[in-house]
Formats: sequence, structure tokens, C-alpha cells
Amino acid sequence: MSRFHLVKSNTRMKETIFFKKTSFVSDKNYYKAQFIQQLDYWSYRVISLGFIFLTIGILSGAVWANEAWGSYWSWDPKETWAFITWIVFAIYLHTRTNKNLQGANSAIVATLGFLIIWICYFGVNLLGIGLHSYGSFTLTYS
Repeated sequence: MSRFHLVKSNTRMKETIFFKKTSFVSDKNYYKAQFIQQLDYWSYRVISLGFIFLTIGILSGAVWANEAWGSYWSWDPKETWAFITWIVFAIYLHTRTNKNLQGANSAIVATLGFLIIWICYFGVNLLGIGLHSYGSFTLTYS
């Protein structure tokens, strides 16, 4: 090996180490950004499918409620929180399709929607009030 080749390879190695430590385009950041994009892509697809099913569930529940109770909507806590969930995910779909609001804004709305689903499922069921009080805890005192 020539002396020039060793100097050139040593310089290239130093440049590689320097760029790996300081560059924003390093392999680690690239794969992290790629993973975040894939996560965003799949969350959009899953939430879109869930939004369709939520819409069908709310509409079919309203038709069933009309047959069972005589009104399509009674502002029961379960119905209200299902509607709030629908509104939040509609906002998510709109922020996701708007170029100015994509990224962190749509991720925040999706996270908020996830938390509201937990409130709708557990909070309202365990609260025990309204027409949908089938999952509540009963407190008995001896």
C-alpha cells in the first residue's frame, strides 16, 4: 500500500466518523424518519377504516334506538361520547389531508382521539348512568 492510499483512507474514515456524529442525515435519523412515516401511513389507514365502522355503528345504533326507545338520539352519555369520538376522528382526517396541518398536528389529534375512545368505552360504561348503564359497578355497603 502506498502512503497516499493510507492518508486518503484515514481522511475518509475521519470524514465518515464526523458525519455520523454530526449530520442530520445519518443512518439512525434516516431510519427513524422512515419509521415515523410508515407509522403515520398505517395509522391513517387504520383510523380511516375505524372511522367508517364508527359511522356505521352510530347510524345503525340510531336506527335501533328508534325501534327500541322511540327516538333516534337521546343524548345519552354513551351516545354523546360516541359522537365526540366521531367528531375528533373527523377532525383528524381533515388535518391529515390538509398539507399545512400534517405531521405533529394530526398525530396530536389522533392521540386525543385514542384517549377519548378509552373514556367512551371504560369511563361511560363504568359510570353507570343513562340508557347504556349495563357495565357499571354497583357499590354495596354492609
